[in-house]
Amino acid sequence: MKKLAILITAFVMVFSVQETFAHHHTRNLQTEYHYYDFEYMPGDKGGYTGASDTEITSVLQAKKLGSSVYVKLKGKIVSKLGKETYMFKDNTGTVKIEIDDDNWNGVKAGPKDTVIIEGELEREQGGVIVDVDKIELAD
Repeated sequence: MKKLAILITAFVMVFSVQETFAHHHTRNLQTEYHYYDFEYMPGDKGGYTGASDTEITSVLQAKKLGSSVYVKLKGKIVSKLGKETYMFKDNTGTVKIEIDDDNWNGVKAGPKDTVIIEGELEREQGGVIVDVDKIELAD
């Protein structure tokens, strides 16, 4: 009788676990994922949509900040220094910036265009460089 009770208990436990997992496997996993109660749609490259709390900083002020500081600058890209490296200028000075090809997001800008860039200021040998995450044409 003890063996029968153990077998029934084991069967109930296995059946319960299978029922729980079967529920999760019946979802359409190609269109819906759940992660910590947030829904995510594959291919959705969304991001923060609220107002930015980063105020525009001048190049001069940015150069005085520490490394790994997020900055927002307004000025012009005056020249190309390398494959993804450019010289950025505002009315207080110049700084090297790096914009990865995939961070342009369709923006086309030359030396006559005023842009707003956002990115991380990094200290390197020979100065500072801003690793640009976002670029947009200024109004």
